[in-house]
Parts: sequence; C-alpha cells; structure tokens
Amino acid sequence: MLNRRHIRVKVLQAIYSHFQSGSEQLTAEENNLLQSMEKIYDLYLYQLAFLVELQNEAYKERDEAKSKYFPTEDDLLPQTNFTRSKAVNAITKNEILGKLLKEKKISWSVNTDQMNKIFRRIRGTEEYKKYFRLPQTSMEDDIEFLQHIYKNYVFDNEFVEGYYEELNIHWYDDIFVVNPAVSKTIKNLQEDKEVELLPLYKDREEDREFALELFRKVIRHSDEYEEWIKNKAQNWELERIAVMDIMLMKMAICEVLNFENIPIKVSLNEYIELAKSFSTPKSSVFINGILDKLVAELKADGKVVKTGRGLIDN
Repeated sequence: MLNRRHIRVKVLQAIYSHFQSGSEQLTAEENNLLQSMEKIYDLYLYQLAFLVELQNEAYKERDEAKSKYFPTEDDLLPQTNFTRSKAVNAITKNEILGKLLKEKKISWSVNTDQMNKIFRRIRGTEEYKKYFRLPQTSMEDDIEFLQHIYKNYVFDNEFVEGYYEELNIHWYDDIFVVNPAVSKTIKNLQEDKEVELLPLYKDREEDREFALELFRKVIRHSDEYEEWIKNKAQNWELERIAVMDIMLMKMAICEVLNFENIPIKVSLNEYIELAKSFSTPKSSVFINGILDKLVAELKADGKVVKTGRGLIDN
C-alpha cells in the first residue's frame, strides 16, 4: 500500500513542518513522521468502514419500505442483492476488520444523514436498479457493483474528502494511495474466503528506516545542501526560489548521496514528479536543471557512491 513515493511525501511534510516551526525536538518530529505514516492505515480502514454504514442504510431502507401504506412487491423483499451481496458481506462481516474498527473507534455512524443521502443517490441510479432486479448475483456481479459504488460515490465524493481533511490535514494527499488499495481489496475478494486486508508496508522496518534516515540527513546537512543549490542557481537569489523547490532539491541531493542502492535517475525522477504535484508549474523544469548540474559535479568529485552494476549512471 505505502510506496516509496508516498513515503517521500510524508518526509517532505515533516521537513516542511520542521523548518516552519523552528523546532529542535527532532525525536518528537521523527515520532510524528512515523505516526503520520501509520495513520494512513486508519484512512484505509475508514474507507472500508464506509461500506459498513452504507449497508446499515440499506437495511434501514428495507424496514421503511415494508412500513409503507401501499408497499410494492419490491418493497416487501426482506433483503436485496445489495444487503445479501457476497462481496459486501465479506467486508462488513469480517471479524478482523470489525475488531480493528472497534479498537480504533472508526465509524461513520455520526454521519447518518449524509450516509442516508449518499445511499438514496445510489439507490436512484439505473445501475442500482439493474443490479437490484437481477434474479441472482454471482461474486463477480457483486464485486463489479461494489467497485462501481466506490469509484463513483466514495472515491470522488466532496463530503468524504472534506470529512477526512477535518480528521487529518494530510489525508487529502494520502487518499490517493489508499483508494487504489481499497480497489485492490475489493478486486481480490473470493467466495467462501476471508477478505485479505492489505498491509500498510511492503517491508515495515526497511520503509520506516528509509523515512527516518532521509529526514535526519536532510535536516543535518540542510545548510550545506542549500549552499550547493545556491551556487548552481545562477541569476537566482535564494529568496526568489520557492521554498518547496529548495526542500525537494535537498531531499534529492540527500538521497543521491546517502542511499547507495537507489539509482540516481530514480531519485531525480521521483523529486521532479513530486514538484509537479507540490510546487509551481515551472518547478519541475527548474529543479531538473539545477539537479543535473549539481549531480554531475558531485559525481565528478567522487562524492556519489552506488552499489550494484550501473547504479552510478542510472
């Protein structure tokens, strides 16, 4: 779930916070960095918990339908394809997920009005009506419809995104790594098998160590890296360079110098891509130009050491 690009984003946020606050409490900041990474899993759980509350709305809708003065044949159905969906129930009835949601106090129950509106919107669509009227659904049908719900009513929902931003200011960026993980979780559902919740890390210790080392060394060598950038930014005063550009270049320099198993091109490309998302429209071109000159000089001076064939040039 959590890939190296997003780990770099979390480190960037931590570095920005460090320089904005002027704090010297690095241990506390390192703990905050690790905690911000761990919190991404809570967001993943929130996205799955959304389905729990949505199904509750579907059950309530069944009770209301049966209470009508003149209920239709559809209204009198005790369950629908959605409430008995194998894919939905694989998630909502999962014991491990239920335990995690309870432990972390993750629930959408405080947003029943909004959840009711979202369910009513879904219920009014042609896709829902078509799914509702299927005489019998397969696991594939259930997964396809569930993917449709998440894609159209959860992943791209103003209320959902706004709610997450209220809970955690960084979740607006984290959602883009969590949504594909939720889609993968749904896609991997199998009949008569427990849902497989995805892990947060590919390698927990290695990923956490990467984040901490990158954060520590950028902070430790910040003034040195800044001087190098200044020397290569001809005709530019440092004050005129976007703060985010400077931080991204410091991180790129740090990674090229200190992470022997990461190819140079991978590091440079990663920070150029991050500039497109987190800085000005022209930042990626500017950063690319400065880093090309700087890395060439560092290589010529023998300061860049890479292990593995071809890593020095790649």
